[in-house]
Amino acid sequence: MEKGKTILFSDETKAPNVLTQILKEENLGIVNADNIDAVNDLYREERPKAIFIDIDILGEEGFELCRKLKDNFETRKAAIILYAEDADENLIIKGLESGADDFLSNRFTKRELAARLKAIIRRVETTASKKIKVKDIEIDLDEHKVKKSGKPIDLTYIQFKLLYLLASRRDNVFSRKEILERVWGRKVYVTNRTVDVHIKRLREKLGEYKYPSQYIETIHGTGYRFL
Repeated sequence: MEKGKTILFSDETKAPNVLTQILKEENLGIVNADNIDAVNDLYREERPKAIFIDIDILGEEGFELCRKLKDNFETRKAAIILYAEDADENLIIKGLESGADDFLSNRFTKRELAARLKAIIRRVETTASKKIKVKDIEIDLDEHKVKKSGKPIDLTYIQFKLLYLLASRRDNVFSRKEILERVWGRKVYVTNRTVDVHIKRLREKLGEYKYPSQYIETIHGTGYRFL
């Protein structure tokens, strides 16, 4: 397997030994992270093939982290793999419904874990969608480019992230708070008004200057969704 870094989202002192050994044997160097911002920064630096989340340590936060990583257009291409020593059927189903590509546990032998790891990464690399097309809008994740009816649209970095977030989860209503956290991040101080202004400008970039929009619907008192 090609060399590269693997992010292990866990406590470095409590990381599962069997996983650590397998990752090293498969020539995937381990980088530990302990918060979502660290993962995003490491992802930009390392472009890892996989991100492991230790459910035994993170608990419920691990499932929420999984959802956020899959919603993030930067980290969604990596294989998101959950791990728990004793994972029952309900825990595995919950993990897969959170967006995980697979759920590993100690019920597998070391060789089986290694084989599943390679298969997961191979599958994600093969099937990861590089383009999203909704209506007449095409979003190229690799090139960070957007086209409408085949013609390029010049979007800022924030506008691109905002469009991707809404378009990748059509019919899902995002509150302004959710949009702020997923597009700007928790460390940046911006207000709900900032979201409204960017939505207005994004609509204009999509060629809309009058209400109602055929792309982004305002859900009064709640937030926005892509139609």
